[in-house]
Amino acid sequence: MFVCGYHFPASEGNNVSFDKVIEKVKEGIDATGKTVTLTSETREGAKLETLTVPEGTFAHTAFVDFYENTDVQAKDGYKMIYYTNKYQISEISKSVDGDATKDLCKKLDDMNLYRVKVA
Repeated sequence: MFVCGYHFPASEGNNVSFDKVIEKVKEGIDATGKTVTLTSETREGAKLETLTVPEGTFAHTAFVDFYENTDVQAKDGYKMIYYTNKYQISEISKSVDGDATKDLCKKLDDMNLYRVKVA
């Protein structure tokens, strides 16, 4: 099972605890002082909006981790985030970040494409 890009034993099935995922994401990543910007766009490439992820949240750390550890090629400094990853980040963030990322997570659950940039 892969969650947020990390492999977990098949014996855990779909029941990987959020705590284990959070631990893996935070391991080796220092997201302090980094700005995470997301852009949403249609599948035709029309940019819809730009979002900033609040620092200190799981979502912030997870997007930094994705950006720094994925092989996705950057376009204008932005990397396309896979639907599965954005959905998993959103689900965990909803439960651990609460109101800090509530509106962001609602947007991430849509079917638009997202790109992430870390500066």
